[in-house]
Amino acid sequence: MTYLNYFLACLIFRLYACVILIAWIIYLMSRKRYYLQDLPTPLTSFTGVRSCTTAEKFELAVQVCLSCGHEYESDSVVTCPVCASKLTYSEDSFLPDTKKATFSIVGEATANPLDLGLVPTLLDKISSYSLPVRTAKERAVAKTNWQAPLFNVLRKHRDFAPAMLHSFISICDKRSYFEALQSVESASARLTELGHNATMAEGDIKDLAKEKAQQLTKQLATVDDDAERFRLAERSLSFLGLSFDAATVKRKQEAGELFSMVNRAADEYWLRRQLRRRFAQSVEHVARDLALVQKHKQVYCSDFSVNRYRARTEDNRAALENTVAYDEDDASNVFSLAELSDKSVSNVDNRNAEMFIRLKGFEAVSQSLGHSAIFTTVTAPSRFHSVANRVTNKKWLAAGKPTPVQANDYLVEVWTALRKSLDKKKIKIYGMRVVEPHHDGTPHHHQLIFGLPTDLAFVKKELKRLALLDSPNEKGAKEHRFKCEDIDPNYTKKDGSKGSAVGYIAKYISKSTDGKHIEKDLTTDADAAKSAERIVTWARIENIRQFQFFGGPSVTVWREMRRLKDEIQEGDAVFNNLEGTEHYLLEKVRKSADEGDWAAFCIAMGGVFVKRTDQTVRTHYAVPAVVEKLFESHEYATTRFGDKANARINGILFQGVFKATRFKNWVVMNKEAYIRGQKKVMSGVVDIFDVLEREKEYERMAEQQYQEYENHMFECEEMQALLFEASAWRGSEATDVMTH
Repeated sequence: MTYLNYFLACLIFRLYACVILIAWIIYLMSRKRYYLQDLPTPLTSFTGVRSCTTAEKFELAVQVCLSCGHEYESDSVVTCPVCASKLTYSEDSFLPDTKKATFSIVGEATANPLDLGLVPTLLDKISSYSLPVRTAKERAVAKTNWQAPLFNVLRKHRDFAPAMLHSFISICDKRSYFEALQSVESASARLTELGHNATMAEGDIKDLAKEKAQQLTKQLATVDDDAERFRLAERSLSFLGLSFDAATVKRKQEAGELFSMVNRAADEYWLRRQLRRRFAQSVEHVARDLALVQKHKQVYCSDFSVNRYRARTEDNRAALENTVAYDEDDASNVFSLAELSDKSVSNVDNRNAEMFIRLKGFEAVSQSLGHSAIFTTVTAPSRFHSVANRVTNKKWLAAGKPTPVQANDYLVEVWTALRKSLDKKKIKIYGMRVVEPHHDGTPHHHQLIFGLPTDLAFVKKELKRLALLDSPNEKGAKEHRFKCEDIDPNYTKKDGSKGSAVGYIAKYISKSTDGKHIEKDLTTDADAAKSAERIVTWARIENIRQFQFFGGPSVTVWREMRRLKDEIQEGDAVFNNLEGTEHYLLEKVRKSADEGDWAAFCIAMGGVFVKRTDQTVRTHYAVPAVVEKLFESHEYATTRFGDKANARINGILFQGVFKATRFKNWVVMNKEAYIRGQKKVMSGVVDIFDVLEREKEYERMAEQQYQEYENHMFECEEMQALLFEASAWRGSEATDVMTH
């Protein structure tokens, strides 16, 4: 009986322990629910904004501030301890049965990873998307909080987040949820490699550059060895994903100026430019990874890059307007850099006008010499194209995702091989090359080529052969890799006008600069001006040269001669030793440039096939330095990094005689500093006037005192005269009076 009681007691105890254990497990599970369902109601940007925070009360749930990105734990809905923002988020936000705390948000101005206006849109798009269910795995995922990991990835990337979400939805619809999530996670990892987010704002880039420059400066302060200092600089740059150009390092090392590279790495402004370029390229390459850059989505380049470039252009314009250049010898002769930029080829209208003048000149020369013209297009192999049939190109993935720069390098190699073949045959050509992007950002080259008809036949054959050397048997290679059109100058259009070689390439120039004189982009049916902005953005980010002339004389000489507005007289002291024919030739070069006649300029300079060394006129370069240093001490001006400054154009050379074309020394400074300096000068002038005025006052005071002194002396003399007269009347008594 005792044994039975003992057995029952043990059984009851075990049952009691099991109940306690089950209760404890239920309690733990109730602290944080891991089954995840729909998103909460999205935020709105008006009064009574609904928060995407967790329940009003929970135990130490992880919250994320959507304003500054800070993560912290809290047992209730509280503001961010870093930026005091009330806009927070936690994974419990996606639970449908938790109570949501609502509050009003007064506009908080902070540097946000996600802008306050962007969060509602992002959450709204995620919550409104219905996850496709095609397999058992996707059905299981649909029952969980699949939105949480997606939002956690997107929230880090500011205004690039909507583009990533667009890609996620596209891939998810066509393939699977798992591939879509993996794609955006991979993109996020690439954007944040080396610990720095490539989508960071301009202010964050400046802060990062300043921080890294200061860190390197402190490290360099304790090291004297040049090799070790350079190693530290390279190491510092590697943490930012940057590096020095190997050719530049070799050149500086041979010149004994390796220290200048170290100085650059420790300069926050130099770092800022390098980081800005690297981050812009990273974002653009990720956009291609996500198949965002294509005809049916974001043509030529991503919307993110276009918006950044537009903002950067506005900032640059403001900087130019706030910076002035004044004549060192006449401070009243001053211009803003914006005004000077508008007068130069930096202005799109001026640059386009110059290109068309040169093309028309080439065409006129070709007609006068009996030359022909062809228009060719060379395209890179399919492995360089990121998109095929609206989806990511598998050949592009297999090739390691080559960038637009690598595709352009390939096309340049094809062109270089052609030039070598022509040199062997002693064939001369002249014309222009235009680089234009396909809809997916992959470049292709257009060439307008002038030359002898027999020579152009060889050019067509050889260029086609070179264009098809790489993977010639792939599908569509023979149809798309190389195209050529013979330009017939006798062709008559429907409107009665004659065909023109310039007309073949004019639309590509306009399309790639400002879109003027073009109704729409035939590739995308979009507005031509908007397409031009995207093409220019693409070229700036990838650092690809859009236009390049080949053959013909130097355009630099053309620009320098246009500075000489007055006729060069035979009695000019600089050219007084020239013969009559030499003077005529020099004046012909100057006059043709001044009148904008490129054809006449080419003939005067020695023809379209003239070598640089044989040109009639050449440019003269000089290192910007004081003349005494150049001719006496042989010292040269240096950059702010300590290495020798590059030579700059200061005139022309004709028959070994130098003629200056730049007569002023310009000083560049901030506009406000210039105005303050002018005020200081004027205040100094006022001070001088005040001093002079005071000096005149002192003179008046001295004159008054002198007059008073003269009056006093006159009175004294009168008194002495009276005393003398009195002594004369009194005789000897006067002597007694004077002696007492």
